[in-house]
Amino acid sequence: MSVVRRDTFRRWTAVGAGIAALCALPGVIGALPVSAAPVAPTALKARILAAADHPYQGLVSSAGALDVPALPQLGAVSSLLGGVTSIRTWFAGPDAWRTDVDGLTGEQDMYQTPFGTDSWDFETGQITQVVGNPSIRLPRPQDFVPAQLGLRLLHTAGPSDRLSALAPLKVAGISAAGLEIRPASADSTIGRIDIWADPATGVPLQVAVYARGAARAELTTRFLDVQLTEPAASDVTFLPAPGLPVATATTSDITSLLDNRALVPLPTSLAGLPASASLAGYGAAVSGYGSGFSTFAALYLGDRLGDSAMSAATSGGAAPVTFGNGGVGASGTGRLIQTPLLSVVIARGQRFDQVFLLAGFTTPDVLVRAAGDLLTYERDAFPAALCRAFGGFGPPQPATGVQAAPAPGGVSPGGAAPSTAPSGALPGQAPLIVRRCPAQ
Repeated sequence: MSVVRRDTFRRWTAVGAGIAALCALPGVIGALPVSAAPVAPTALKARILAAADHPYQGLVSSAGALDVPALPQLGAVSSLLGGVTSIRTWFAGPDAWRTDVDGLTGEQDMYQTPFGTDSWDFETGQITQVVGNPSIRLPRPQDFVPAQLGLRLLHTAGPSDRLSALAPLKVAGISAAGLEIRPASADSTIGRIDIWADPATGVPLQVAVYARGAARAELTTRFLDVQLTEPAASDVTFLPAPGLPVATATTSDITSLLDNRALVPLPTSLAGLPASASLAGYGAAVSGYGSGFSTFAALYLGDRLGDSAMSAATSGGAAPVTFGNGGVGASGTGRLIQTPLLSVVIARGQRFDQVFLLAGFTTPDVLVRAAGDLLTYERDAFPAALCRAFGGFGPPQPATGVQAAPAPGGVSPGGAAPSTAPSGALPGQAPLIVRRCPAQ
């Protein structure tokens, strides 16, 4: 039995997580209107929320029009957001479901059990087992099934968001009742969300998400055929052939890669928006800011993972952003990935060369302001937290110029005493200076 390499999870799971807590939102392909009495929006909302555990099985077509760069280790997510995906799904309950996705390279299956998830790649024969349910994870096909997506969207909607009835539509042979959500916040890129559900059970059958001012949905998902009955136990039970290679990981193996707040706490507000305890459905390990559909995520990526993120965003054509020196916040550089719905900013501070990622269905100017605030926080408050993370020493910094003479007591003018730790510099490189943290 092999073990999933930690670096494989590290490289782009953090980027996917910041997008993961905010992205799973597909929309309408088109269906025939029918003559049926509409259901009051408040009544339909209640039925949908009450249908969280209702069983179903069927075939889903999901289509995304978001032009997200093909980032390393994030190819499946980019495909879900920017292409058409056929998903066969069986749902017996939150702890017993299965999805099959047929792609160009073969079938990929995922099974949810009370103990975690089992994934099987038909082309490679590889089985991946995750013990437990990670609070942070990449988007997966199950998130794009309308029954799951509609439920998440209604949980996200706030009291100020406007609900209204839509004309019924024929979806997979069912006269579905419609509900429209219009986000109230001007900071959200979402113009409206249309949900059609089975009026009897409340199971969502079709979802459409539109950008502001757009006539065509950017993200779509719809049942092509559906049975609102419990699938057979054999349909949601994974019975692999003996001898197939298995990779295993625990919840903590994945979550620990992303839960950086324990080492480097993020600020209590960004861009004037307060931090929330968690992003709905994704646990407390991601720092969210704002509320409702204008919520965005902020992640500290560190240097190595941050370098990969910045490099991939740059090669993917992300627009450059400058902070400080006439820009926003403290000095730094960044990259902006912008689609009609999704905005992503990757920002690097000049002083400590640390990289942060911010992502959300929010306008780019909000994320740029938030990134500027985050770099200012890094400059003013981050050093102490970072020093604690390094066990009492700051991160190694390249030596430049002539070192300042120590102040009386052996402490440099910057307030840090030189360390006797090895520089770690390679031959021909400038030595790395490691300084002890200032007394707190």
